Amino acid sequence: MESWLIVLSTFLVLLFLRNFLNVLPHVFDSFSRERGNSDIEGNVRKSRDRNICALILLIPAVLVMDHYRLYAPRFLDPLDADLRLLTVGGAFLGYLLLRLVARLAAAPKKRRDAYQRAARFGGTFFILLCSVVLPTIGILAVFRTPAEIIRTVILVESSFIYLVFLLRKAQILSGFCNPLSVFLYLCALELLPTGLFIASAAVL
Repeated sequence: MESWLIVLSTFLVLLFLRNFLNVLPHVFDSFSRERGNSDIEGNVRKSRDRNICALILLIPAVLVMDHYRLYAPRFLDPLDADLRLLTVGGAFLGYLLLRLVARLAAAPKKRRDAYQRAARFGGTFFILLCSVVLPTIGILAVFRTPAEIIRTVILVESSFIYLVFLLRKAQILSGFCNPLSVFLYLCALELLPTGLFIASAAVL
């Protein structure tokens, strides 16, 4: 199954290559300044391309999570490779669903446009994360780097990008709420779902 998913994800990336090329400059701009995400949200085509690219990258993201044991609770150990991959994919989709539920539950009655812009910011940084991690894996694999070292590099890159993501999201939220509300929103929308996802890998 893993080989077929690799072929499928490669085909989809090539099929929607124009969409990636259209949105990637703004994705990387979002890393250095919050304005980059505003450029995406303010343009229907760019926003659509961002959503398409994020959906396509779900497949390689799950493949990387499974192959390098980024999500590896003990209950996965007895499973065969295909079932383990499906379980990891299901866990990641569950994490995304939890984020969606938190986003809907915490939606304010006012300034909903600004709130939705902040909520959709995760898709932008997900593309950024994949655009950094996937080439890194390719480069390290060429030099026959041990899988454990690659795993560590992925975790370091992911942690750094996630911290920048939280900073940029806080900047967006601060445009319509006070510092305490910003902290509470980050806890509800990001830190709690992510913490539960990590905890599920450590406890189960």
